Amino acid sequence: MAIFKKTAEEQKKIDSLKQKLQNTIKILEPYSEQADITELKKAAKSFDRKIEDFYKDDRKLNIGVIGQVKAGKSTFLNTLLFDGKDVLPSARTPKTAVLTRIEYSEKNNLSVEYYDRKEWADLENYAKSDSEDNEHQAAKEIMNLVKENGIDVYRYIGKNKECIEFSSADELMEKMNEYVGENGSITPVVKSVTVNICRPELQEISVTDTPGLNDVVLSRTLDTRDFIKKCDVVFFLSHASHFLDVVDMQLIAAQLPQDGVVNLVLIGSQFDSGIFDELRKFKSVSKTAESIVEKQTAHAKDIISIYEKNEMMRKDFYDACKNPIFVSSLVYNASLKDSRDYTKNEAFSIKKLNKYGELSQSELRKIGNIDTIKERFQDIITKKDIFLADKAKNLVPNAENEYSVVIRDIKKNTSNALITLQTNDKDSIEKQRKFIKGQITGIKASLENVLGELLISVETYKNECMRNLRDSARQNSHLQERQGTEWHTKRLTSYRHSFLGFRWGRETSTYSYSTTYTYLAASDALENIRNFSYEACSEIESAFTKAVDIKRVKQRLLSTILENFDTSDENFDINSFRHIVEVTLNRIEFPVFKLDVSEYISSVSSRFSGEIRDSSKRAELQKTVSDTIDKVFDEISEQFLKETGTFKSKINDIKNSFENELLQNINDEYDKIQNQLKNKEQEIEKYMNVLDILQKL
Repeated sequence: MAIFKKTAEEQKKIDSLKQKLQNTIKILEPYSEQADITELKKAAKSFDRKIEDFYKDDRKLNIGVIGQVKAGKSTFLNTLLFDGKDVLPSARTPKTAVLTRIEYSEKNNLSVEYYDRKEWADLENYAKSDSEDNEHQAAKEIMNLVKENGIDVYRYIGKNKECIEFSSADELMEKMNEYVGENGSITPVVKSVTVNICRPELQEISVTDTPGLNDVVLSRTLDTRDFIKKCDVVFFLSHASHFLDVVDMQLIAAQLPQDGVVNLVLIGSQFDSGIFDELRKFKSVSKTAESIVEKQTAHAKDIISIYEKNEMMRKDFYDACKNPIFVSSLVYNASLKDSRDYTKNEAFSIKKLNKYGELSQSELRKIGNIDTIKERFQDIITKKDIFLADKAKNLVPNAENEYSVVIRDIKKNTSNALITLQTNDKDSIEKQRKFIKGQITGIKASLENVLGELLISVETYKNECMRNLRDSARQNSHLQERQGTEWHTKRLTSYRHSFLGFRWGRETSTYSYSTTYTYLAASDALENIRNFSYEACSEIESAFTKAVDIKRVKQRLLSTILENFDTSDENFDINSFRHIVEVTLNRIEFPVFKLDVSEYISSVSSRFSGEIRDSSKRAELQKTVSDTIDKVFDEISEQFLKETGTFKSKINDIKNSFENELLQNINDEYDKIQNQLKNKEQEIEKYMNVLDILQKL
């Protein structure tokens, strides 16, 4: 693999852009009141980090596995790299909470990197701040997790990288859950983990398993977003049951292209779950699979077409998104085994797929479809130098493009502010303020309509979700009887008799025969209870995903507000007002629903084991399963309805507080303009100077 050294020409281009960014910041800093250069400073810092990362001596091809929580990232990687063993914490075990790299080494070992003392001191200071921005909230979350886990921080902080050797996958799994699992005993103080394994095909590449992009713990999401900036190739996983939702598309369209990712593979994960959703309709797995692939591929093409005007997005990204690959790691793993060796989750999944006829191993392998991914993975490894060369070529152009977009936005905002100053005086600005305040009460009804529709949507999906939960509870409450075969051996003794009737010899022979019996498996009972809990969690999260499209709601609110103002009135400056409304809307944080069912699963205890043959014991087991699932259903339903009520309450709070917040922002903005009008000519001159500077860039 080529190590990319900067040529003199490349160094010249890099230095030129760095100088351009710094000069622009330096020139505009005296005009901070007229031009907000926050995004410009972020762009400069981001470019420095990308250059430093790309040209370091040990640079490898960075492959990231990315997606939302429960998209199946860890299970996917376990199948791709570890022959299906649960080495990386997966959805039914503690989820990945720390960036986890997998790289080549001659000896198998786990390398753990902790926060250093300066990083930890910064986190502690951030946690003490009253600021509510992402970085400060993330620091507070980490400190809370440390407290909850009772961690002696300074046992770990500032330590050199810890290297832990392992000799088996089971030993590695145990260590991984401790260091990177969601509930790992020391996870909060771990910065990153690298699994070094002796797999020659991994030489010169680094594969990273990431926390979910919508993780409830903000610090994990921020770690993932920061990692993306160093990523070259992305395997993006989207759950097949709610494929390419708004959260997925915001990342694909807004972040991946400008962060320098040169290759994207879009994957519809957990394909078996998607098949379960539709199987009753077709009563054929192959027809169901074909229908889902056709429908979801069409959906991908439709939703991607909305983003095709995105100037930051590459054409090959569109092509990748229009041709998703659907996989099921679980089914693929099962296809390589004898049914007697299935894990409980595999057995449950295959049982559901076999509802309308038993599938062959080759059919299961086709549904799993990991072979297609393995081919793509090998192709990427083969072309790693090409990908890195492509990235090297585009580092400066991509950064220049980002710089141009930032400058364009500054120029737009500055022009609007200048026009406001040039065309108004103190009296007209005060009239505008009074005009807006006078009309703003009229938007309350319209806001209630938009947010009311959101509440109706939540209610609709809540009812649909409850129906699906009841169906799932009924299906999982019933245990399927199994047939067993038992072999018996008997001895037959016969005697030889004399002609006088006396027995004088004995012969013994054996023979075997089989009998069948009916039984219930205790493992099926436990698996039904676990799977109902998992399905309930997935169903509820899916319902909220479908019901709440935050971006669309904010766009509708903006349109609704603007539509309710008399834009022809001479006292109304639509550009200035639009800016204030957008700022206010962007501060709204809609509540996100999260459900933790771990306590329900852990509370289920087994009173049975093995095969239950006795009819009274079978009836007792069946009743236990039914009663337990009823209890889980009642508790989950109660929590779901409670959380739905909380969600509605928060929406109502937004509805009631938005008007006051908007009024406050209007006052702040117009106070600022009034202050500028005290020295109108000087302020206009400053804005014109800024525009002149921007024009020459």
